[in-house]
Amino acid sequence: MLLPSLEERIPASYFLRRLNRVLDLSFVHAAVRDKYCQDNGRPSVDPEVIIRLFLLQAITGRRSVRGLLQEVDLHLGYRWFIGYGPSEALPDHSTLSKTLDRFGDAVFNDVFERSIEQCQASGLIEGKVMHVDATTIRADLDANRVNQPDSSDGDARFGRFPDGTLKPGYKQHTVVDGKKGVVLAVAVSAANKPDDTGMVAMVDEVTERLGQAPEVVCADAAYGSGRNRAALEKRGVRLVSPPRRPITYTGDKYFTVEAFEYDEVKDEFVCPAGERLPFIGNDPKRPDRRKYRASRSCCKVCELKAKCTRSPRRELKVGTHHAALIRLRADSKTDSFRQYYRSRAPVIEGVFAEGKQWHGLRRALRRGLSNMKVQSLIVMTVLNLKRLATLLPLIFGLKWLWRRLQALIESYIRLLGSFVQYYQVITQYAR
Repeated sequence: MLLPSLEERIPASYFLRRLNRVLDLSFVHAAVRDKYCQDNGRPSVDPEVIIRLFLLQAITGRRSVRGLLQEVDLHLGYRWFIGYGPSEALPDHSTLSKTLDRFGDAVFNDVFERSIEQCQASGLIEGKVMHVDATTIRADLDANRVNQPDSSDGDARFGRFPDGTLKPGYKQHTVVDGKKGVVLAVAVSAANKPDDTGMVAMVDEVTERLGQAPEVVCADAAYGSGRNRAALEKRGVRLVSPPRRPITYTGDKYFTVEAFEYDEVKDEFVCPAGERLPFIGNDPKRPDRRKYRASRSCCKVCELKAKCTRSPRRELKVGTHHAALIRLRADSKTDSFRQYYRSRAPVIEGVFAEGKQWHGLRRALRRGLSNMKVQSLIVMTVLNLKRLATLLPLIFGLKWLWRRLQALIESYIRLLGSFVQYYQVITQYAR
């Protein structure tokens, strides 16, 4: 008795079948053609199979390729997904690792971008509100080997993790659409880089990819700087990110910079007593800081001096984009700002939690910045495909409804045609 084919064994509701319907790997062979010898050597493993196996690793959350292949060997659904029969020999685990090095991140970036295009075509992306954040990922490296000559991972660096400890790792910087949580851009850096590294460049990347700029970009307080506000203002984008609290070098018992009114036209501050602090130059130690200073004679007789400074005269040091920071602080007090910011955590934090809890993003599977980027691209592609696969029942339902409607219209047209013919025959005898 012959066993039924795998195609017959896999039910229509199986999650890998639904995911397979939205997975587009038609470009893969052409994309990797130059990475294979076309007229020499042993037959290679189909590159589409390689990519499907790495996607399957992310789908299942398996840490090792060896363990993944052992599970695929026993699982008919997994064999069906990669296109292998029940008794067909699987590729060796070393083949997958070598092929990953050969591919680099370009092919996986193409798979990721195609998942975004499909989500956009399916109406899952609105493109008006985007959320930006970074998450730390533990490197596969002993802490004593970080940044050492004999380190097995020369790209990993110490970063602060959610539990407050310093560990070797990486940061994944991510842009997510606010409608359905579709991931729109991914970048990876060492864990010691600031969270807002490359934020503006990622927003530009998404704008070019979608063909439209967002109206709002939401991010946590790590992004709430005048520099980021000014950069997004130029692009017509509103930054919703809590600005840093103003402080003075002498503590909270003195006037903070917020107590001074900034005149952007004249580029000077006005103190609470009405005296002006003109611009006197940039800070030699920090060229991105601008210095403003009051006169000694004014401060000497000022009744508010005890609340302002213990020095002979008050001096302010602010960032280059202080005017934009003032506007951000004013905006942060509005109801719409608070409403947008409340929507941030469920979307972006939900994406990180999903990636780490179910798809192996909690820890780097391989070493090196390039391999970490590949891992991030694969996991984020899987998340996008899951959102597409969830939409499939609705799409099929609408298609069924449209087919039924078409059938009713065609029946009506046929009925109407018969009535017209009958009417023409009858009217001949009625003349």
